[in-house]
Amino acid sequence: MPSGRVLGIVAVVLAVVAGGGYSTKPLWQPWWYAATLCGGYVSGSDLAELLPNERLQAGKDTFGAGHVRLRCAVNSDDQHFVLAAEAQTEPSDVRLALGMEFTIPHEPDYVFPKGTPGFYGEFGPVIIQECPKLGRDSSGRKQRLVTRVFGHFVETKATPESLRIAVSVANGAAAELGCGAKPLPLPDHAGPSRTMALRETAGTMCDWLTRTPLPKSPSGKGWKVAAPTNMRAPITNCSLLDAKTGKSVVDLTGWYGDWTDDPFEMLLAANVTIPKGLSSRDALMSENFGRAKARCSGESANFLASRNGMEEARSAQLPMSQVRSLLNSFAKDQAERRGCTGLELPGTTIHPRANG
Repeated sequence: MPSGRVLGIVAVVLAVVAGGGYSTKPLWQPWWYAATLCGGYVSGSDLAELLPNERLQAGKDTFGAGHVRLRCAVNSDDQHFVLAAEAQTEPSDVRLALGMEFTIPHEPDYVFPKGTPGFYGEFGPVIIQECPKLGRDSSGRKQRLVTRVFGHFVETKATPESLRIAVSVANGAAAELGCGAKPLPLPDHAGPSRTMALRETAGTMCDWLTRTPLPKSPSGKGWKVAAPTNMRAPITNCSLLDAKTGKSVVDLTGWYGDWTDDPFEMLLAANVTIPKGLSSRDALMSENFGRAKARCSGESANFLASRNGMEEARSAQLPMSQVRSLLNSFAKDQAERRGCTGLELPGTTIHPRANG
């Protein structure tokens, strides 16, 4: 065995070598930050893959400090963060965070594959989990953990690395904040769900399409289906795609939780001419989308049908009467699956766009 003096000299040499390499090779840095930031929940390999050329610096970090809002960041040389993550369970913070993602509701860029409850948002991956150990808030609403990852020009679409970072941080935050959510498995992909034939939807949350009379597809070549989410996802999704073009024709989404009311009301108020006697709180059909609503587990649920297709290519669009039929079938199926009550479906009137 070498003497203590020899070991000390070796340690000094290694420190000098490591220090020199650390100062010249930014690629070495992610493992250091992965071990010291965000509670140690972030993988060095994922961080290195996302930021291969950045010379990194530690940003603000509240993990492990007893805060109710957790945040950590990696900065570049100019002290601006290049990658940040935040997680919160306080109801007001959760509503604010999700409200920033949906100033007015639109289809998420895409929802993540089964097993990852979230979607790719305006700024990066968003994970939404219910917190069974926190119970309900003073208004009787379920408490949730929302975890978001932000990047400054790090990516333009979700990558497996950014999604794994989001899931890892969510798992750590769930434990640190006493959420009680079960640990999520680390995903190996992050892109949109594969499409399938109608007959392949058995066992998915879109199998209702096989029991519903469907309109003719715009090309006449039939339908494909995207069924990315599981039955209990915070935002569920079924999409009908033209089998010939592969283009989405109708997207049907279910949005669960009281946080969804405000953005849906803004959507209708800003885009639909609503006649006297009705309001933006109602289930309505407009020229491009329709909304149904219900109460699920004591909270609001909103169901959205969005018609796709370029305005100048109306032959690629379904009539809104057919979109309404699909929305009604989707909302009824979702309400039955989740034990929802008070289902409100839109009437037959197609309300015109606001200001035109």
